[in-house]
Amino acid sequence: MANNKVLFGFSDLYIGTYEVAQDGTVTLGAPYHQAGAVGFSPEPQSDKEDFYADNVPYFTSYSGGTREGDLEVAKFDDDFKEQFLGYQRTTGGGLAEIKGAVKPNIYVMFSIDGDQEKEKIIMYNGSLGDITREYSTLEDTRTPVTESIPTTFIGDNATGITVDTYKPTDSGYDTLFTNPPVPGLASQSE
Repeated sequence: MANNKVLFGFSDLYIGTYEVAQDGTVTLGAPYHQAGAVGFSPEPQSDKEDFYADNVPYFTSYSGGTREGDLEVAKFDDDFKEQFLGYQRTTGGGLAEIKGAVKPNIYVMFSIDGDQEKEKIIMYNGSLGDITREYSTLEDTRTPVTESIPTTFIGDNATGITVDTYKPTDSGYDTLFTNPPVPGLASQSE
């Protein structure tokens, strides 16, 4: 079994809805392929709490498990904007960003290349902010302008899974992007 020594690259970006019913049942919507993946920076967010005794830090704990970061693509598709950001068509045929639009919770899947093999990753129970982009004048070269969107992932409430990584030898690797799994731990299904 190969193990990567280094990881690089970011591709195969898929996004879908993440819904939780009143009874806690999770439903994942069909994966939507967003072309033009440029970068993603889901940084862990945790709080450190020290307990002092005998005039020294006696016990330290970390809470968290959420991840926040910007998702950057060449340009977000109109279908993506309508499905995940609540944009709507106007009477003039344009596509409008709607103030206060209700956005669904999401999951995100993508690939990372490695020196030995490609890994696939799924992140659960996220939310999307608003698209940011920079407009600038054309200079000597035609440098593409990218778009990015802030994301926050709190993970699955029942299992605690925020990020799940698949290697080619894992049973769900080949079908991850076509049939993403509802979060579940092997120890809970036995």
